[in-house]
Amino acid sequence: MSAAPGFRTYRVLVVGCGQLGSRHLQAISTLPQVTEVDVVDPRPEALELGRARLAEVADRAPTTKFQWFASVDQASHGGDLCIVATQALGRAQVVQQVVERLGYRAFLLEKIVTQSTAEYEGLLRLAAERRLSVWVNCKTRAHPSHRRVKASLEAGEPIILGIVAGNQGLANNGIHMADLFAFYDGSTRIDPAGSRVDPILHPSKRGRDVFDLSGTLLGVSPKGSHFSLSFSAHHDSPMCVTVASPRYRAVIDDMLKWFHESTAESGWTWRRVPFEANLMVSAMTRLFASQILAFGRCELPTLEECYPAHRFILEELRPHFTKLLGKPVERCPVT
Repeated sequence: MSAAPGFRTYRVLVVGCGQLGSRHLQAISTLPQVTEVDVVDPRPEALELGRARLAEVADRAPTTKFQWFASVDQASHGGDLCIVATQALGRAQVVQQVVERLGYRAFLLEKIVTQSTAEYEGLLRLAAERRLSVWVNCKTRAHPSHRRVKASLEAGEPIILGIVAGNQGLANNGIHMADLFAFYDGSTRIDPAGSRVDPILHPSKRGRDVFDLSGTLLGVSPKGSHFSLSFSAHHDSPMCVTVASPRYRAVIDDMLKWFHESTAESGWTWRRVPFEANLMVSAMTRLFASQILAFGRCELPTLEECYPAHRFILEELRPHFTKLLGKPVERCPVT
């Protein structure tokens, strides 16, 4: 079946087809406008996972052609969107390869984007030099609940944002929350204001050489907003987000889809707000990819917008990794 007249079709490249990459693949497979998908991963078991998860998709576009490759060099030249879901180590080099060898100009990158601010700044330079459009999958700011909070805050007023959770996630989950703070506050910088990090390296299921940390990080913005980020080493309770300004406050549990807010005008009486978003990667990537292909923009932060969160998290955690690993590190071993 050929595309209808006037219906533009697209090619998408997915690099990295592990747990996250295969979920991105599921999302892309449902878009009728995407007629060609190249999937790259050097691990045969990852490509097999991608095939298996494609078979689970009930509403998959029936005419999409999928090609499976072990290296970027084997993929087709030229395309409309590249999703990079490899581990953070080497991700900047993957982007450069795809740009130079395949000519892609639009990217959706998994977080954490890189393991160091130096690598991140190198990607920013590459994006500027090659006029790339790059978005980062820090998707929390795209949830309708958090966009409602943003719209309820006065731009000039400082806020207090507090995050408490289990799950040992200062890096991998913390990057979402640091970006949410930048989004709420309108910050272009998050300055450190203290830390208490547990002396524990938490192993990651994503590899033997990657870890996460637990404890507390504190930050401030140039306009005086305060940010508190705490993850416990001892339990896996869901994340709770609390935000307060002079005229508005909210408490949100994204996992349990629980959202309450109150205002000074109502005497600070709590009211429940409907929680609308499907938070699954396979659902949200469908939205983001559709927006990028159709309009050249989406609700995710751009590479530049997500830099303050990455700089804060990476620079705050690097001394702790140096101490816990017993050697100087230039990169945080996170993904």
